[in-house]
Amino acid sequence: MYEKNHRSVSRRQFLMGMGSASLAVALAACAAPAAAPSGESEGAGSADTAAVNLRFISNHGEADQPLFEKVIENFHTAHPDIHIEYLDIAGNEFYNSINTQGVGGELPDVWYTRTFDVPVYASKGWTTNLQPLIERDAEEVNVDDFWPAEVAQMQWQGDLYALPYDFSNVGIYFNKQMFDDAGVAYPTDDWQWADLLNLALNFVVQDGSEFTQWGLQLFNWNWVWHGMIMGWGGQIFGEGFKEILVNSPSTVDMFEWFTAARGQGMYPAAGAAPAGVDPFAAGVVAMAFQGSWATNQMRANIGDKFDFDCVALPKSPTGASCINGAGGAWGIASSTANPEAAWTFNKFLTSTESTNILISEPLRSIPGRQSSVAKWNEVAATGDLPPANVEIFPQQMESGQAAPYPPYWQDYGNAWNNIVVPYIDGTIESDAGQMLTDFSTEVERIIEQNMSSLS
Repeated sequence: MYEKNHRSVSRRQFLMGMGSASLAVALAACAAPAAAPSGESEGAGSADTAAVNLRFISNHGEADQPLFEKVIENFHTAHPDIHIEYLDIAGNEFYNSINTQGVGGELPDVWYTRTFDVPVYASKGWTTNLQPLIERDAEEVNVDDFWPAEVAQMQWQGDLYALPYDFSNVGIYFNKQMFDDAGVAYPTDDWQWADLLNLALNFVVQDGSEFTQWGLQLFNWNWVWHGMIMGWGGQIFGEGFKEILVNSPSTVDMFEWFTAARGQGMYPAAGAAPAGVDPFAAGVVAMAFQGSWATNQMRANIGDKFDFDCVALPKSPTGASCINGAGGAWGIASSTANPEAAWTFNKFLTSTESTNILISEPLRSIPGRQSSVAKWNEVAATGDLPPANVEIFPQQMESGQAAPYPPYWQDYGNAWNNIVVPYIDGTIESDAGQMLTDFSTEVERIIEQNMSSLS
């Protein structure tokens, strides 16, 4: 397996062997926390861990499955009386499945709960309050080894409801061959969005009034755009998530800037790029606005077609960071029949050894444990896999935002997708101020509906 032997295989062997993969960033749901199982009085103990089966679900794609299988193999060796039934569910089907199982009271024992999902699931009572277990096993868990910003995002009403997997942000990947062929200097880590636009224009191709090649593949993920809104001087939520603050002059300016840039071909409007292909891997764009988690996916999709690298996300016109963080995490279902066994697995899954296998050895995103960073840095310094500048992701997190997320995140996400995304993608022609007014009105309605979970 790659995670065991990756230091001895060539870049070409690795890239050819990975196959295709896909990752998805989606949104989840919201609403009264359940009490956590704690100690012998709630069925925990040695009997609970005897010959049990646990269901474990991830949302990571084909390229990462061998990594999870290796961790599970190690866990079975250490805990032969606990069997893990592993399933990876890709894309939006993951959230459809989790929400259906949550409503039906049939959630997996342990599953992937991104940090923006933690308050959603906890407020619904779907996940176990891990705080009593963490305090009981404090030395083993070692919360001080987690990133403080991610700890804040894994909490609900002051208690931790998940353990960390990774911590993510977004940078700019670029096709070195396209830059070389065009005679354009590579971007640097110290740049602003105006600099990116100027570079992007070198790669724009038009056929009449239609663009056929663009400078940048741009995604519209809300938590990422929050960082750009804050970088431009705007705000998102008021205290306690009881107010939406996005409709400000600075945020209007930001959206207007991106609309104008799209008009120049910086990034394609919805439906403009060829269907069914990865625009970056296909050479339809020279750069990609993509996450720190995407290295496995990038390598698999690109193979040996060209070399690529990455740089920091551009700064705002004032020079402020446009980074916002979010992480992957693992929660335990409050309905699990085997809370101690699930806790044993979750601790193993998020240990430094497992984090090394899942994150640091394949250089996939930023490890959720600081103790795993040494391995991450070692592999980054000695490996010959792209991107060479992958260290930029943990570096830029130092100046980024990592604000907690509201318990009405799914409804908020639906409003974003219905109102903001069509504006970003050019599906609708609208004034930025009116778009933000409409969006704010809808979020205010959502907040009113969720006041009980905000008190």
